[in-house]
Amino acid sequence: MSAVRRAFFMAILEQYSQVIVSVAMITILSRMLSSSEIGIAVIGLGIGTIALTVREFVTSEYLIQRGTLTREDIRTSFTLTLGFSMAIGCALFFSAPFLSRFYAAPELLAFIKILAFAGVIDAAVCPIVALLRRDLTFGAVTRINAIGSITNAVATIAFVALHFGFMSFAWGTLASAVVRMLLAFHTRPIFWMLNPCLKSWRAAFAFGSYKGASTLLDRSYEALPQLVLGRIMPLTAVGLYNRANLVCGLPDKILLSAIFSVAFPAFASEVRAERDVKAAYLRIISYITALYWPATLAMAILAYPIVRIALGPQWSETAPLVQIFALAALFWFPNILTFPVLVAMGANRQAFEANFIGRGLSMLVICAASFFGLYALALSQFIVLPFQMYLSLVYVRRQVPFAWGELFQVLYRSGLVTMYAIAGPLLVLAANRFQFDMSIAQACIAGLLSAIGWLAALAYFRHPFFDEVENIARIAMPALLARINTAVAK
Repeated sequence: MSAVRRAFFMAILEQYSQVIVSVAMITILSRMLSSSEIGIAVIGLGIGTIALTVREFVTSEYLIQRGTLTREDIRTSFTLTLGFSMAIGCALFFSAPFLSRFYAAPELLAFIKILAFAGVIDAAVCPIVALLRRDLTFGAVTRINAIGSITNAVATIAFVALHFGFMSFAWGTLASAVVRMLLAFHTRPIFWMLNPCLKSWRAAFAFGSYKGASTLLDRSYEALPQLVLGRIMPLTAVGLYNRANLVCGLPDKILLSAIFSVAFPAFASEVRAERDVKAAYLRIISYITALYWPATLAMAILAYPIVRIALGPQWSETAPLVQIFALAALFWFPNILTFPVLVAMGANRQAFEANFIGRGLSMLVICAASFFGLYALALSQFIVLPFQMYLSLVYVRRQVPFAWGELFQVLYRSGLVTMYAIAGPLLVLAANRFQFDMSIAQACIAGLLSAIGWLAALAYFRHPFFDEVENIARIAMPALLARINTAVAK
């Protein structure tokens, strides 16, 4: 458990560094580019993301699950990843003219071609990062991903300042891929993996077939609404939807992405040790809900000041969309663990089934809603996310049997913590005559009251996450006191 906690701490550092970079990038670029320019970039990045996800059919993550790992396994992983990336890159390169005509945006031609090159370069990173994650060496993973994110942000902003417009996103992606590749080989210089090998291709495909299909569904689910909007509505609508999604996704990036990064290796380690994972699953669910529920409800209450700070006053139209997304996200809490738990238990087929049914039907609902405008698209989340939540819990219970009463006890305590956490923001909202358009000062007061209420509730109800807060304080306080004493002595 100590190794998992260290891994989780490093994953938290990675996610926080990426969130800081992401927020800075969103804040700056939203003030430098128009909604239509961002809309074009979103369409291009969405196409590239869906296409490059196909290489997940030979994902390097199978290296994490294998009990005994050989050099041939690693060489096979690199050979397959690079081969798929090159095939996808060629497909993107030659389909770029058609795609630019489809969206009536000639500018997409060069954008997509640059993304194709970036995808091929980034292929070398995948096996190395998988090996680092297998060993729970998340410090190195944090360094690679954090510096890659910083490179992407700095390069993109620099190109925008040089008047490259939306093309700056493509050049930033290419710069980040190059830096990530160099850092990966510097961290683990296993150049022998460049020697082609296909000895373990059956194991790679056996693992990757379900993983690839699931990931492709996930990426399509995320990108498809924006691609559909880009076809049937003005590019401005795509920009508004994208910015609202990014702002609403901040609690996820800050609080939950680190859990997802560590969950699969951690659960896989528990399974290899033949330990029961039910207690770990329920405990992590309690952590997620105690963190995520208060954050999303606070996001819904403070959407207007948050949008002004993150995007600028010219994006105020996105605030109602952020509120809708945030309220619907309350139902999302178990979904982040479905894939890691099922795959760690060896239930790859069930993981794919859950994702296929959940994401597949949800995509139909979302795409249908897209034809009725932005707000219909946003409100459709109240249909798809509760459905995905139920499906996730049903499939996990087949591999990790737990009683519904046990889950209710976990959610009940997190619900109490959530009520205390949002009491402060609700009081500030009432003092503002229930007008959500608060000042920045009011938002800061609401945020402070929320943090105080959250901590008090964790302690009063002895929520499981309070143990982690105590552990962090026990580690951090001596170091902080030592620094204070050193500063006073000087």
